[in-house]
Amino acid sequence: MAGTRSALPDSTTPEFQAEALAEANAYRAKHHAPPLAMDPELNAYAKERAASRSEQEGLRAGHTGLRQGTGENIFWAGDSEALPGSTAVKKWYDEISGYDFAAAKFSSASGHFTQLVWKGSTKVGIARASGNTGEYVETYIVFVFEPPGNMEGAFAENVLPA
Repeated sequence: MAGTRSALPDSTTPEFQAEALAEANAYRAKHHAPPLAMDPELNAYAKERAASRSEQEGLRAGHTGLRQGTGENIFWAGDSEALPGSTAVKKWYDEISGYDFAAAKFSSASGHFTQLVWKGSTKVGIARASGNTGEYVETYIVFVFEPPGNMEGAFAENVLPA
């Protein structure tokens, strides 16, 4: 496929996952959503997704090939070092500014936020791929969620105000 490169190395550690999960669950608690439980099988899938996303620059790979029944948030950045999970989680949460609680429907401006706090999502897999690509260290952080969020007609009961 044009524009592909070798996947960046897996840089997922238990400490990275624990920090990312704690940050996600703190935001979920503000919105009356139960804590996400980390799932070993979803962690393995998130690692696959982070690697495959990193084969294309930036976020060009998007959500292509995501399996049915799974939600996904992807973060990319170039910095001087691999970034922590809390950086991605905060960026996703900050999309709250683009969400209309009264309308209670999907918006591309707030889709990461709504998936993050989606009450019906109970399990998560968390992974990171990162590496020096010349100019900077690229970091890809992937969260995969089950059951998936952002389901049409279910926003009012799953995305609650803080």
